Amino acid sequence: MEAGRPMVTVTGRAGAMALMAYAKNAKGEPAIALAKPVSAAATPAANSPEARKAAEAAEALAKLKKEMRLGKKNAIGDAKGRAKAKLQQVVERLKLLKKIYANDPKAMAKALAAAAKELKAAVKDYGKAAKEAGELYAQDFANLPDAATDPEGAAAQRSKIEDEAKMEAAGDQDFIKMTREISRSLREELQTAKTKGILTQPGKFERSDEVKEAEDGLKELDEMTEDLDQQVRRDMPPGSLMTLAA
Repeated sequence: MEAGRPMVTVTGRAGAMALMAYAKNAKGEPAIALAKPVSAAATPAANSPEARKAAEAAEALAKLKKEMRLGKKNAIGDAKGRAKAKLQQVVERLKLLKKIYANDPKAMAKALAAAAKELKAAVKDYGKAAKEAGELYAQDFANLPDAATDPEGAAAQRSKIEDEAKMEAAGDQDFIKMTREISRSLREELQTAKTKGILTQPGKFERSDEVKEAEDGLKELDEMTEDLDQQVRRDMPPGSLMTLAA
């Protein structure tokens, strides 16, 4: 210890405060109680303004989510509807093509190639909408009520989503079936045009650019249709119990 520096004793300020913490009062209780942790804020009473505000906020959020889902579902339905309308337009056009180009196989082949191209665009658009629908239903299933706390609510909501998904998938299969039928009709017309062309242009017409373009277009259409079929089956919501016909 250095000379001239006073010795620090227990009677110093810090020591005195430490001793006070353990001093006893007349009843034998600590003179200074140890600090208690701050308790969490109590849950607002059921009819309190805070509780009403919380309920209103939760209701508003639920309403917003419901409106957003409905808006997305309607947008998906509109996109699928436009794709189906394109199929129907091709069907009506095919009736005219058979009359207009009955004796012009080259023009018929060119028109069939254009029809195949239009159908491929429709299948692509429909596939995009179908993918969004699958994601929508997957999200619905992920947000079901907790079956442990609300078994009836969870079961009812699951059944509702499954029924809705079944109808959606049935519509997808109708589109796929219709596309296959139109593709088959176009292929038959192309074969008829090839037969007529071969009779007038032996060895040349069947190797023409018009025929090749139509054949390639129809082949790609069939491949895209099969891909769409597999996509719809793959994206079916789990537990929906849907069985789709091949």
